[in-house]
Amino acid sequence: MYKKLFSETIIYGVGSILPRLIMFALNPFIIGKTAETDFSIFGQLYAAVSFLNVILTFGFETAFFRYATEDGLYQKVLNTAFWFMTATSSLMLILLYVFLQPLADFANYTENPEYLLWFGWIAFFDTICVIPFAVLRFKNKPIYYSAIKVFQNVFQALLTIFLLYYISTDFMVDLGFTNTISYPFISNLIASILGVVLLLGVIKQVQLKFDSDLFKKMFLYGYPIMIAGLGYILNENFDKLVQRQLIDEADAGSYAACYKIATLMTLFVTAYRMGIEPFFFKVAKDKDAKQMYANILFFFSLICNVVILGILANIDLIKQIFIPKSSFWLALDIVPIILIANLFYGIYYNLSTWYKVTDRTNVGTRISLIGGAITVILNLILLPKYGFMVSAWATLIAYGTMMIISYIWGQNAYKIPYQTGKIILYMTIAIVMACVNYYVLDSNLIIGNLLLISYIALLFIVERRTIKKLIQR
Repeated sequence: MYKKLFSETIIYGVGSILPRLIMFALNPFIIGKTAETDFSIFGQLYAAVSFLNVILTFGFETAFFRYATEDGLYQKVLNTAFWFMTATSSLMLILLYVFLQPLADFANYTENPEYLLWFGWIAFFDTICVIPFAVLRFKNKPIYYSAIKVFQNVFQALLTIFLLYYISTDFMVDLGFTNTISYPFISNLIASILGVVLLLGVIKQVQLKFDSDLFKKMFLYGYPIMIAGLGYILNENFDKLVQRQLIDEADAGSYAACYKIATLMTLFVTAYRMGIEPFFFKVAKDKDAKQMYANILFFFSLICNVVILGILANIDLIKQIFIPKSSFWLALDIVPIILIANLFYGIYYNLSTWYKVTDRTNVGTRISLIGGAITVILNLILLPKYGFMVSAWATLIAYGTMMIISYIWGQNAYKIPYQTGKIILYMTIAIVMACVNYYVLDSNLIIGNLLLISYIALLFIVERRTIKKLIQR
């Protein structure tokens, strides 16, 4: 069971992590051609589209997994979910065209309203692809899923580099692209269209039918997940959405660039989510489901600890490779905080199992709104006065609070035998090691990697039986 889950997570990781790694590797090429002030635009627009993606999908991806497993409902669920998302994304585009100029004036894009249009279309095509991608995950086709994701992002990265470095700036200006930061945007739009083309084989399976009764069930199941998703996006992207208006624009650009380093942790969590979400529902009725959930969280937390130690041990190398302009390093101190925050979020995501498999998704809504409120309040009140470090600490506090609330609530409502003591112990050891190396030893490359090796050795010595047992299953 665990072998299959691990292998599928690895393959989904190729489809989720590799594309993001490709885009992560693209950052130095973009940074090399843009100023900090322009990169703040990059960070803000991608933050904005992340909100759109959550709203337009409306939790129907998770609802698809929930109801597609019921006998005789698969085709109806596919039809209903796909056409609902098509309708929401089409309505969004219509509203965007109607209110384009007022929105551009409000968001400080008066001179470049086309940026908003491009990202509206990106959100439209990405939404169209959500259910077809979910079909591939549901039918255990991780290779097909990953191949499309990788191809899309390789295409986008190569096109961006081509436009930035091999096409005359004068030629691009003649075409209407007056700022180099726009090149990655148009490349993304073309890649999003390509995704729809590559998924046509799956999209053709959709019938021109819509089940209103099923829609009501999926809607009631999905909207709390959508609100919970907005809570996550608030925690993850609200800072980048508002910093351009509240602090120096160059500082906001530096923050957005350094935040990218911390997303190395997010990549692992994302790949894990791709493989684990269908698994949670498929084993929910098994007699040992709770023990499996507990084992998975333990194993997950250990890997996250190693990732944090690995990134911070090699932070000096990473920053020079992926952020080539030293002027962007101003915000580097956010990286340890955001890494730990993402660890807390990953644990929270595992803990959220109980309310998903018991159809109590409204619990996730409440918890996420608490986290989102913390993020919004701390940023709006403290960010203008104390600068971008507030945003990093707000993310950490929000995810930590969500993790603790979910654990306490879940253990009362749907008790799972988590190895809480061990998880906290190993997490504490890893965080102390990482922070000592970063803050006290000034990111010493040799000592940092020795600490990493020591930690891994500790895990294998003390937990060798548990690890061996999990691997063999």
